Amino acid sequence: MKIEPIVGRYVSVSVHGQTYRIYFEEAGEGQPVLCFHTAGADSRQWRHLMNDSQILASHRLIAVDMPWHGKSLPPQGWETHEYLLTTAFYIECVLALCAALNLSQPIFAGCSMGGRIALQLALHHAASFKGFIAIEASDFQPAWYDIDWFHRPDAHGGEMGAALVSANIAPQGPAVERWNTQWMFMQSGPGVFRGDLSFYTQDDSLVGRLGEIDTARTPV
Repeated sequence: MKIEPIVGRYVSVSVHGQTYRIYFEEAGEGQPVLCFHTAGADSRQWRHLMNDSQILASHRLIAVDMPWHGKSLPPQGWETHEYLLTTAFYIECVLALCAALNLSQPIFAGCSMGGRIALQLALHHAASFKGFIAIEASDFQPAWYDIDWFHRPDAHGGEMGAALVSANIAPQGPAVERWNTQWMFMQSGPGVFRGDLSFYTQDDSLVGRLGEIDTARTPV
């Protein structure tokens, strides 16, 4: 039996005047790398990299569950509010985590909506990071679907999210990992995938602004 090197912990941060108890996992030593998941998902997406001994020999990987995702609960009073992720909240959450974990010049790695926020951080807060890895990122991605389908009384939002994601998984990928990926999305909380997609498909376009990112100063 092998015990993996991944260790999970919690940290409380204040974002927009509200306290959030955020779960994160870490493994390895050296250069810190903050890892942020896709819409409707959680830190489990990074599990294979966090078991890669070659990477962990020189990098401290820190995979975060955003509030409302995975093991990070919503804030107090969540039942009275609609969850809609915004760029402003996302950025403040990342910076608050960096401060709480005493991270100096971390690398930020994010996929999909995490890749989008990587570009926002590269544009507005580049000095706080050593570099950015923007995976499946975009300046803006308008929806080609009705995001309200992901939070309806007559449809299972998690299964709807998994159905959408299933079309984005490489067909040559191992079947076991294809289904592991879909299982994670099926577990998304009510309205969470929709709230994430609101950010990804409607909030703060970077169209025409990517040239403002100084990649000579902070690589992307």
